[in-house]
Amino acid sequence: MIKVDLHLHSEASNKPGGYFSQKLKISESYVKPIKLYNTLKDRGMTLITITDHDTIDGCLEIAHLPDTFISEEITTYFPEDRCKVHVIAIDINEKQHQDIQHLRGNIYELVDYLQKNNIVHILAHPLYNMDGKLKKEHIEKFALLFDNWEILNGTRSKTSAHITEKIAKSFTKEKLEELANRYNIYKRTRDHISFTGGSDDHGGIDLGTGYTVAEGNTLEDLKQAILTGKTYYEGDYGNPKKLTHMVMNIGKEGVKRRYNLGDIGYLLDQLFDPKPQSHSIIDQILGRNSASIFIENVIKFKGKVIKDNHENIFNFFSNLLPYTLNQIKNQKSFDFDKVSMYLGKALIFSTVYLVYLSVYKQRAEEKNTSLNLHKEFFGNGHVEGKVAYLSDTFFEINGVSRTTQKLFKLVQEEGYNVKFLISHKKKVESDYIKNFEPVLTFDLPEYEDIPINIPNLLEVLDYIESENFDVIYSATPGVMGIYGLVISKILNIPFVTAYHTDFPQYVYRYTQDHTITNIVTSLIKLFYNSADRVLVPSKEYYNKLKELGINKDKMVVFRRGVNTQKFNPSYRDKNFWKNYIKDYNNQFVVMYAGRVSKEKDLDVFIEVYERMKNNPKVRFAIVGDGPYKKELLQTYSSKIAFTGFLEGESLARAYASADFFLFPSTTDTFGNVVLEAMASGLIPLLSDKGGAKENIVDEVTGFIVKDNNPEEYKILIERLIDNDTLRSSIKKNILQYIQNFDERDLLIEMLKLLSLERLSKVNQEVVV
Repeated sequence: MIKVDLHLHSEASNKPGGYFSQKLKISESYVKPIKLYNTLKDRGMTLITITDHDTIDGCLEIAHLPDTFISEEITTYFPEDRCKVHVIAIDINEKQHQDIQHLRGNIYELVDYLQKNNIVHILAHPLYNMDGKLKKEHIEKFALLFDNWEILNGTRSKTSAHITEKIAKSFTKEKLEELANRYNIYKRTRDHISFTGGSDDHGGIDLGTGYTVAEGNTLEDLKQAILTGKTYYEGDYGNPKKLTHMVMNIGKEGVKRRYNLGDIGYLLDQLFDPKPQSHSIIDQILGRNSASIFIENVIKFKGKVIKDNHENIFNFFSNLLPYTLNQIKNQKSFDFDKVSMYLGKALIFSTVYLVYLSVYKQRAEEKNTSLNLHKEFFGNGHVEGKVAYLSDTFFEINGVSRTTQKLFKLVQEEGYNVKFLISHKKKVESDYIKNFEPVLTFDLPEYEDIPINIPNLLEVLDYIESENFDVIYSATPGVMGIYGLVISKILNIPFVTAYHTDFPQYVYRYTQDHTITNIVTSLIKLFYNSADRVLVPSKEYYNKLKELGINKDKMVVFRRGVNTQKFNPSYRDKNFWKNYIKDYNNQFVVMYAGRVSKEKDLDVFIEVYERMKNNPKVRFAIVGDGPYKKELLQTYSSKIAFTGFLEGESLARAYASADFFLFPSTTDTFGNVVLEAMASGLIPLLSDKGGAKENIVDEVTGFIVKDNNPEEYKILIERLIDNDTLRSSIKKNILQYIQNFDERDLLIEMLKLLSLERLSKVNQEVVV
């Protein structure tokens, strides 16, 4: 069996590969031909060649070695518009190379020459838009010119490879006849296109990791297999991580040749090309070198050293900053020299983040070219139906996390292609969750129970790119939300988010500072206007965001529902409140449920209590937890029932065992708890500000109080207590009305909205 890497480069590819390479005078490759040969042999290749750009010098250096043959990657052009194309010619001689160099300016003349001289040739990376000129008509002309296409290329994505193969297979005999008549060319020798593979390695790291397979043993067997279309490809597809490391290794070698990098250069050599550890007596006496030890310590800081060198390189640069911070943190005494050394190393190596980001963006553009061509050829998008759901809160107690948990449960039950991306110190095991270990964690001011977890941006970026998500959804505008937005711009993936929290109001409530509030408002405006779609939970906040300056065409109002199996009047327990109220004797209970924090306007709830505390027919209860609870307990622990956080059946019993739901919050964008209370048979009394009021019809399924007036709340509660008929009528209306809020149906609708209608189930294809 033949295994041969049919696309790879040596130091003979000595021209700069781009603008910055030209300025720095860095070549495309610095790999010695003999090293290339030995590496390929070690990795199981049975035949060896080199395909340097428009030169055979590298091949000539190893041409005397067994199993080698001479090849080159030819740069050619369509004469109509100078669109650049790469063609691989194999088993050529020096005279043929010289002829090719004279003819390569015209792709048609080049193909004529290759066919006339029986030179086996392959179209390299067909969908790679090298100069921005590649269009559908060029791909159609490829189908008329080339029998053999390179599908697997070690620097191109799996998505691009699949689309390339799909397009190649779409050229039926009838289609080729039609195209031949249109373009007046046809140089094919057989009807079907066959496929090859190569690593396209320039840096020496991935030699032989992508290759062509054919029956036989000799070069003639290989050529015959290519000519008859009986080759196939195996190995690894490309990804931005591998390409970044190739670029970094080339850059490192180029800079080393012009500048003395000293210890840093030696350390990078050890990182990119680790040598097997020796166990000689000298090594045992002197020990391993400090560079190897440093590299290993950094990699092991959040993982372990493995055989995959790309993962080790990536983990080294990903871990370097947290490793450095940890070293500084563990200093027993402040040592300025050591701290400076640590920070210096972190600063130098953190600059490679820019290299990663730029390469990931460039690869995203390459992938996007393939996706656009797919749409042009087939009339629909290449969509896998996968959604990345990013959230800064998952385990905490708040409305966003509760909605996320409900969606998480639904996704598991239905097998939707949604992955929940979070950052938490907890160890999480689920096929539907990807947890990124935080690099840094601190508590949110005024919300000590909500930690701010900051993961490594590169890790999140690499994961999202590797998983080929079609949509990024951020439930929150926190760290993960901002990462989602940034990554969406780098990878050119649609970005959707939701407005769950009235941040400007929250900030003003806690700071009373207009300047800070205005800054937050500007940032919120920037964040949401950068999205492709914004989910808004109420018309109230749709109008608020429109006034704030959010593009109304981006916003979509979505509804949320309630599980009436979980929350309903059947859970009513006449003895429930005896657990929290010592002298409880079947009085009416006015209840608040939710986060116990100042921005929920709980001072209004307290004021209503104060006005009714002498009424023997009513008691007050607060269900939930939060930063304001401790302060309230100091004054009202013996006057108001505080249950703390409840969930499951205990929460359902608390709701159903109360009578009125007093929810004075003016900052809630929706108010899940209002629907839960209504489903449990409570009569809601709400403020006329905020989104929660949209859940009720005033004086039909509840009451809306103007200006959050405590006296008005008091009057309404007294009126309801004294009027059995009114209470019964309102409750009947509520229980009928709440049937329109089926939670499961509305959650599915939310998934459709946040996925831009691209969501699929696992193993289900989506066409858009």
